[in-house]
Amino acid sequence: MNTRRTTFGRFLLVLSLVAVALAGSAVGACGSDVPGVEVDAAPPEPSVPPTTPPRPTGTGTGTTPPVDPNVAKVPVATAVTPDRAVVGAVGPDIVVTGNNFVARSVIQLDGAELATTFVSATELRAAIPSNKLTAVGTLRISVGTAPPGGGASKELTFEVQNPTPDLTQLSPLSVVAGSPTTTVTLTGGGFVAGAKVAMGTTDLTTTFKSATELSATVPATMLVTSGSFPVKVTNPAPGGGASSPIVFTVTNPNVTLTRLTPAAADVGGPALAITLDGAGFLPTTSVLFNGAPITSAFVSAVRLTATIPAGSLAAVGDFPVAVSNPPPGGGLSAPTVFRVQYAAPTLASVSPSAIQAGSGATQITATGTHYYASSQITLDGVAAATTFVNATTLRATIPAASLVSAGAVAIRVVNPTPGGGTSSAVSVSVQNPAPVITSLSPNNATVGSPDRPLSVLGTGFVPASVVRVNGVPQATSYTNATQLTTTLASSFLANPGSVLITVMSPAPGGGTSAAATFTVGCDTTGVNIQLGPVGNTTTLQTAFATAPTETGFEFSGGCPGILSANVLPVRYWVVQNSTNQPVTLAAWGVCSSVLPPLPNPRTDDAFISFYKRGTVPVTTAEREGCVGAIAEGTDGAGSFSAPDPDRGGAPYCPGLTKANGGGLVLAVCEKAVVRVQPYSMTNPTFTAPPQIRVRSE
Repeated sequence: MNTRRTTFGRFLLVLSLVAVALAGSAVGACGSDVPGVEVDAAPPEPSVPPTTPPRPTGTGTGTTPPVDPNVAKVPVATAVTPDRAVVGAVGPDIVVTGNNFVARSVIQLDGAELATTFVSATELRAAIPSNKLTAVGTLRISVGTAPPGGGASKELTFEVQNPTPDLTQLSPLSVVAGSPTTTVTLTGGGFVAGAKVAMGTTDLTTTFKSATELSATVPATMLVTSGSFPVKVTNPAPGGGASSPIVFTVTNPNVTLTRLTPAAADVGGPALAITLDGAGFLPTTSVLFNGAPITSAFVSAVRLTATIPAGSLAAVGDFPVAVSNPPPGGGLSAPTVFRVQYAAPTLASVSPSAIQAGSGATQITATGTHYYASSQITLDGVAAATTFVNATTLRATIPAASLVSAGAVAIRVVNPTPGGGTSSAVSVSVQNPAPVITSLSPNNATVGSPDRPLSVLGTGFVPASVVRVNGVPQATSYTNATQLTTTLASSFLANPGSVLITVMSPAPGGGTSAAATFTVGCDTTGVNIQLGPVGNTTTLQTAFATAPTETGFEFSGGCPGILSANVLPVRYWVVQNSTNQPVTLAAWGVCSSVLPPLPNPRTDDAFISFYKRGTVPVTTAEREGCVGAIAEGTDGAGSFSAPDPDRGGAPYCPGLTKANGGGLVLAVCEKAVVRVQPYSMTNPTFTAPPQIRVRSE
């Protein structure tokens, strides 16, 4: 019979004896002794007085016996902490939580009672023996409470798991690419039978030797290509898991270079294919020319091909060629010399190809191929001081003595030996320059200005250069190569617009310059609004709340009179006809209206007037001198605003337009003043329009 059954049998025996004792007490057999019953691992029962136990408050009746306070409930175990341990570890202390625990409750492990510490009705403590952790598996934990009452809880599980392995060393740590099948020894801790070794993502054939040593076999097929591969150990479940990896390296071999074919080329030549012989070559072997990698191809372990780019053949010299195997392992070979020699130069062009006669010393740029630091430019066969720029560009200076008169200078390039030679000639033409205008002084005038002198500034001017205005030649004075003067006739200044100024110089060379613009415009002093082309409309905010105030006007059918007692805000705008034709100025209010029979009927109302002047009127006389009409809706001849597109339902919305005869004709560049003043700022019936619009018609 196992311990669990023994405990439960004792529990039934004690429960029977307690029942007998209670029955004897009920019939007065208090003189009989009941033999004691041994209960494993249960604490001593508390002493009970020989009298009948007191009835708990609120329990029992005349026919119902009292409840024994020593009767325990069935224990409930809900969790064990911790609930696992590593195989072979020291037995841990555990905490069992739940409810209905009493002082005589005990923790059982696979049916065997453990020395238990009672903490509370919801917590018990005990220690799991280390000898229970010698093998992977699952242990059963429960709580039992001896009678009276009591019983056994449901079982909880406690896992005994494999440890996580610890990998500390590999031997060997590396091999050369192409090695045969290799055995690797792994050292560490926590290894178990069934542990597997993996290199990268591939499992290796593994031999378990001890908890601190394994061996694994790396097949030759995994050692063909160089690289670094993580090696790790994995213990099986339960528990177990993978160790941290250690890198196993497959290295490349050393490399040597013994010969180049060919071993020389002309400087500045095209890209050149060469063959390299040696040993230890791989598909990943690289070729370096003068320290820089060049395109190469693998042929065999003893031969490569490569291409020296044209850019690497642009300078004379002895250049090292080496081969390199990449890491891991590998390395750089000893170099072999490749020689680059001078080639014959070519001359394709010279810039500038033309120089102004009479110019000072002028730098030229020669463009071609096969140029070096020792290349020389000659001018009509005479060596000139030469500056090397790059393999295709040289510079030199033609002295002023060679540019006195029109003609040509023969340019050649000479390369030194070995190799070298002289290019064919390219001529530089000496001729009149093309004129260029950089600025005009002055560069603008107002419409209607009289004749005025004009200076044309630029480059490339010669005594025969002529200034043209809108394509028409003008009498021109030559000041120097950077300045010409002429007179701009008033006929070119009659209307706003642009006048085009050019300079023409005769052949050889010469030509006509790009045009410079002389602007003829209106005098915009004090102007707020340019009317623009016919139909152009501008919307203005009246903003009467922040406008300055003036004594109000009284409409009298013509220009206003003054009502000295009526002070109202007023707005002025100076407008100008900026087109090249006369236009009619129109202005009107942007009005809306709420008309009867709605409550609080409202009719937008204001005065608009025009002044044919360029400044805002400031005196009473000036303000009373409006032109033509003042508009307040239907009140007054010539002031009717019906054609106004923004009148809405406001019968007193002001408007002076061409359609109602109130427009003002403005000549080219002529200015006018638009004035607007509300009828009232306090009368809710006659509100001020928030905007007005002006338009050229």
